[in-house]
Amino acid sequence: MVDAITGFVVGKMGNYLIEEASMVMGIKDELQELKTELLCIQGYLKDVEAREQEDEASKVWTKLVLDIAYDVEDVLDSYYLKAEERSQRGRMTRLTNKVGETIDAYNILDNIKTLKRRILDVTRKRETYGIGDSSAPRGSFRERQLRRARSFDEEERVVGLEYDAKVLLEKLLNDNGNKKRYMISIFGMGGLGKTALARKLYNSEDVKKKFQYRAWTYVSQEYSIRDMLMRIIRSLGVASAQELEKMRKFAEEELEIYLYGLLQSKKYLVVVDDIWERDAWESLKRALPGNRNGSRVIITTRIRAVAEGVDERVYAHKLRFLTFEESWRLLEKKAFKNIKPVDKDLERIGRDIVTKCGGLPLAIVVLGGLLSRKRPNEWNNVYGSLWGRLKDDSIHFLTVFDLSFKELRHELKLCFLYLSVFPEDYEIDVEQLIRLLVAEGFIQEDEEMMEDVARYYIEELIDRSLLETVRTERGKVMSCRIHDLLREMAIKKAKELNFVNVYNEQHPSTTCRREVFHHLMNNNYSNNKRVNKRLRSLLFFGQQSQTEVSYLKTITLKLKVLRVLNLGGVQFWDHSLPDVIGGLIHLRYLGIANTDIWNIPVFISNLHFLQTLDASENHFTDRTDLRKLTSLRHVTGEFNGELLIGEAVINLQTLRSISSYSWSKLTNHDFLRNLLDLEIIDNNSKDLYFSSFSKLTNLRFLKLVNVKFDLLSELEETVGFMDAIFPSLKSLTIVQSSIEEDLMSAFHKFPRLEDLVLINCYCRGGKMSISAQGFCRLRKLGLSIVSLDELRIQGEAMPSLMELHVIHQPTKMMIPDRLRALLRDYEF
Repeated sequence: MVDAITGFVVGKMGNYLIEEASMVMGIKDELQELKTELLCIQGYLKDVEAREQEDEASKVWTKLVLDIAYDVEDVLDSYYLKAEERSQRGRMTRLTNKVGETIDAYNILDNIKTLKRRILDVTRKRETYGIGDSSAPRGSFRERQLRRARSFDEEERVVGLEYDAKVLLEKLLNDNGNKKRYMISIFGMGGLGKTALARKLYNSEDVKKKFQYRAWTYVSQEYSIRDMLMRIIRSLGVASAQELEKMRKFAEEELEIYLYGLLQSKKYLVVVDDIWERDAWESLKRALPGNRNGSRVIITTRIRAVAEGVDERVYAHKLRFLTFEESWRLLEKKAFKNIKPVDKDLERIGRDIVTKCGGLPLAIVVLGGLLSRKRPNEWNNVYGSLWGRLKDDSIHFLTVFDLSFKELRHELKLCFLYLSVFPEDYEIDVEQLIRLLVAEGFIQEDEEMMEDVARYYIEELIDRSLLETVRTERGKVMSCRIHDLLREMAIKKAKELNFVNVYNEQHPSTTCRREVFHHLMNNNYSNNKRVNKRLRSLLFFGQQSQTEVSYLKTITLKLKVLRVLNLGGVQFWDHSLPDVIGGLIHLRYLGIANTDIWNIPVFISNLHFLQTLDASENHFTDRTDLRKLTSLRHVTGEFNGELLIGEAVINLQTLRSISSYSWSKLTNHDFLRNLLDLEIIDNNSKDLYFSSFSKLTNLRFLKLVNVKFDLLSELEETVGFMDAIFPSLKSLTIVQSSIEEDLMSAFHKFPRLEDLVLINCYCRGGKMSISAQGFCRLRKLGLSIVSLDELRIQGEAMPSLMELHVIHQPTKMMIPDRLRALLRDYEF
């Protein structure tokens, strides 16, 4: 793992400092020599970490290398910080800047020479240990991408739990004349598949038809009842975005009353995943009415006493270990998916491995994920490694994890360890994770788009069963989750390497580069005088309070090399960000979602390297000027006021959401040619013309809210060539807008459109028709049109459709039988 951190530092040296460093006194040459030495050491590190048993001397040696790598990073960032501060002083202090540059050059040269001496010292120690050089060739990103075979559209399969699923489905669907709410608890040790089984039941088509409302929430060892209630309300899908916004300010009791009223007369199913104590259920059940409508609650837990004691009407179902045959089927599906046919030698190895796994599904799928990435002639090596690690003639899960982790390339190791920043059972938004990985510098810049590379890494971790998919759209993973046991391993490794420090209500780290808060800060932290000036990332997750802001205003000033600052949920008394943030010139990621701030301050212009500005769930009516932020890649927030973007921002991919007025002011859209995701909100009833999107040839997702557009007023050539205007568009969502029938005849020309959703719209003519000629790729159609009297869909239309949602169904609805079978009338 140390080789991953060393590789990260080496990449950082090559990325910017070697090119930017002053030529005074040979700094550049010294840095190049230092980089070369670190590259050589990387080979030895790989050899050390490939050993089955790492001796104590090697552990000491790798710790010395790790300290050097961290110190090199400090020298790089400190030197660059001083150079940037000098450049901002202007011409009036030219002489002072020159003197400062010379002094800094002497200082960095001394630091580099000291680091080189330390490297020579560890090299001598390496020779004493007799460690040989070994480094595996690394293919390009494109080559690795072509080798993989994966599908997210596979039906979820729970091997070995078919009987359990059948029994529990019967309990869910049959009430035997008793309509009172009934509970089912699934219990067993970690890794047996409790959550997977509950998810299979939850997603069953029979269950979807039986229950009006379904909701899923998780608990974990550290939980917030308020967060659990909000998750249930969100997943029910009946509250509008405006209502959810108001509920953020509700007290816990108010949320209980709201949810109780929502479910009181309904037949509902609620899944409460991963309960550790009865108190968690006692607090939650007040909001779940015990009505006589045949409602059900499923809980999962590792603890028998919780499973059997949560309610007087409960069926407690214990999960067992898999039989040998079930284990073999599970390994077959995971490990042999890319190997056809399977020869007898591979089958023998696989069956021996299954025998040693003891029927634990998580161990089997993780090993299967590892083997699926191996060539057949490499299976013996994996088998040999496992055989040397046996304890009590069985494979312990820690052994499986260690072997799988060692097999990861260093980029994947960094990404996996970074998962330890998220709380237990947290549903990780993949887009946010991608942007964090890029901002941290874990993704090297090359000919590929960095976000695509990061997504590939995440998907490979899913392939290896080190991450699990939670939600997908259009075959793409939108959110994921890490299993509790694997998360514990990630935290353990991250702590050993001083990679991430999860604040535990005692003392913050003074050396770790990343500090994470999963809950409220207490006075111990806020009053702590020790400041970790080496901090690169400061992240907050969970509900925050206004009392913590004083810490940010006083301490953040000293975090000069911070790259990532996520303040999502922190509430500010004065509704404004602390001025000290404007001095964090290294910042790549600024997360201020749901902070109730009123404007983006002018100091944002100082953050020249900012890639992501996440201001989601905030509404800005004042002018926002981002013209000096040339490195921007993602901007999210509701910018109702004027939003200014410079034409040098050529890498912008996400822009949500901009007013139609601001959009019309961006006269030259050619510089936005890399834009992938765009949302526009109208605030002045000005017509929006589709011709304004003609330069956005890479646009994939478009959302229009409360816009006014009229195809009849557009140029005829615009309507005729809609396919040329939107050649890459996959998803189009229109909200609260007035539409006409002619729109469908225009939309069906989009060659790649997969999702079309119209929410709370008004149809002028009251009629809508979809012809047989278009929408060849459309997979989802959602219509919520209050004035729609007639809907006609021709028989051959939308051959790929998988989801059809119609709210406010019209009086006349003529659609083919094959589509009627897909029809859903609940909220989408």
